[in-house]
Amino acid sequence: MKPTLVINLFALILMLSGCATTPPTVTLDEYNRIQNGMTYGEANGIVGEKGKEMSRTEIPGAPLTVMYGWQNSDGSNMNAMFQNDKLVTKAQFGLK
Repeated sequence: MKPTLVINLFALILMLSGCATTPPTVTLDEYNRIQNGMTYGEANGIVGEKGKEMSRTEIPGAPLTVMYGWQNSDGSNMNAMFQNDKLVTKAQFGLK
């Protein structure tokens, strides 16, 4: 997958993440503690809740790419993209 396509997909999912129905809790401190290279399980351990799978891309010969999102009741949220279960990028909106 081309990097530009991945970035555009990530941005679209971030914009749509406000549509989640039962939001878990995520804080800015937790967001800051999650670092590139961590596994999805490690990220869940920091946040304390599983994220909602937002997208999954499986292309032969390319890394498995999965985007997860966590959203608070006030609309603040965090998204994280994992390739082969390693964090490659993350974004947040309005976390406190």
